[in-house]
Amino acid sequence: MRDDQLPVTLFRLAVRSHRNGIVATSILSVVLALANAVGYVQLAGTDPQSRALFAREMELVGRQLTYLLPVPLQLDTMMGYIHWRVFGAVPLVLGFWAVIAASGVRGDEEKGLVEQWIVTGLSRARYIVTRVLAFAAVALFAVAFFILALVASTAAAGDPLEVVPTALQGFALWLLTLACFGVALVAAQLFSTRRAAAGAAGIVLMALYMLNAAARNDALAEVQAISPFWLYERNTPMLRGGSLDAPALLGLIGASVVLALSAIAAFAGRDMGASVLRQTAPTGARTTRPSGDPLLRIAVLAPLDQQKLWVLGWTLGLALFAAYLVSLTRLMVDALTAIPQMRAIFEAMGASGGYDAFVGGMWGSSALLLLSIFAVATVNGWVGDENDGRLEAALAQPASRTRIVLERVAVLTIAAAVIVAVSTAAVAAVAAQQDITLTADRFATGSALLVTVPFALAGLGAVVTSWRPRAAVPVLFVIVALGYFVQQFTPLFEWPDWVKFASVFSLYGTPLSSEVDWPGIFALLAIGTGGTIAGVALMQRRDVGR
Repeated sequence: MRDDQLPVTLFRLAVRSHRNGIVATSILSVVLALANAVGYVQLAGTDPQSRALFAREMELVGRQLTYLLPVPLQLDTMMGYIHWRVFGAVPLVLGFWAVIAASGVRGDEEKGLVEQWIVTGLSRARYIVTRVLAFAAVALFAVAFFILALVASTAAAGDPLEVVPTALQGFALWLLTLACFGVALVAAQLFSTRRAAAGAAGIVLMALYMLNAAARNDALAEVQAISPFWLYERNTPMLRGGSLDAPALLGLIGASVVLALSAIAAFAGRDMGASVLRQTAPTGARTTRPSGDPLLRIAVLAPLDQQKLWVLGWTLGLALFAAYLVSLTRLMVDALTAIPQMRAIFEAMGASGGYDAFVGGMWGSSALLLLSIFAVATVNGWVGDENDGRLEAALAQPASRTRIVLERVAVLTIAAAVIVAVSTAAVAAVAAQQDITLTADRFATGSALLVTVPFALAGLGAVVTSWRPRAAVPVLFVIVALGYFVQQFTPLFEWPDWVKFASVFSLYGTPLSSEVDWPGIFALLAIGTGGTIAGVALMQRRDVGR
């Protein structure tokens, strides 16, 4: 192969490596576009009076939800609603897709593929540049498909979006996705494994997202500009009188370029397979004895001990988010309960019982989403273990395939339980500080049952990972995303009860703010258990590495 053909070949292979991500985002785009387009017409109506009333009510609600979504504006139009509801939520989804995609660069290095490219004459700088360009092309396709799905869905609903402003908003979304990719690309140079790189980048991304959420409430204004999400939200071409913010766009472009150059410099300055953060070699006397860590000799606890930093990062991140969320409760509830029209919405949320019910509803829904992301990220680590040969090494020790599957599910579930326990303690502590009395038995039961959702996702992950490892993350990504929106739109469209079985969130219900839906909880336990059993059976029949 000629030297000038190397980047072209690598580009094609890099694009192909994102095909599962493209399929997942395409499915999500269609569902998200259809649900919100039809949902807006059904909620807001078609005449100006009903839309004006809807806008007043939803803007009051939306201003209390700025910890998740941008400040709502012009909700009397389809353009304003899509700008708030869709373009406000999708950035985090595409951001985490970018994290998983960028961590694949480290995954290829673990498998020895990067070393093969370098040996053939491809420079390290050109390798990184080619991977960035490949993802930029794939992300552009994903965003373009998303825009087309939105335009087609709103046209089918009888209120089409304006194409040019929507495309301009999509352009800003594309630049944000590239900036998120850059964050994870740098993390891939700082950590020696794909799992650690993805975990660290995900935590940084969530911190930047929460920084932007704080900036919406006039907090941390002095550092808000370092968040790419804040730069993205400066662009409002879909709103009346809105436009693209040139300095913000340049900020996103500059961040992407600086992060890519930093990744190139870090890659050039480190050894293949190592981290740019060089660790000092131990100075103690050499020994041939095994490690004295007792946890390494205990099934389940051994892999959990090896992932302690990963679990600690998620635990601290979710606990801080929980504390921040609960600290807003009194302000939000007092503002909303002063509006008679909002009482019906509270009842629909299962949060009509006061502060404690609102804490349960708000914290429960947020925790479920983040725990689901944690589960998907952990399954991504399972795939990485197989790609870089760690699974094969474990089986050669020997460790049975049954043990591997059971340990994976157990470790994910235990880690989720630790995260839930610490986060629940944070919620209780801040609630007490805010003089909010929580119903102890309901809060304890609902918090404990949060673990059933990552357990169910672990079972599903065991099935797909044991069958087709490369499809595991996209499949779980779609399951989580669709489940999240099914939960939201089932009451809106009055879908039959059986539809909720398509959503792990709906199966969990709202035990933190209302009665426990035991059939749904048992269904989650059955999914997790059945998935684990099926994963064990499938793992016995499959060749590792295929």
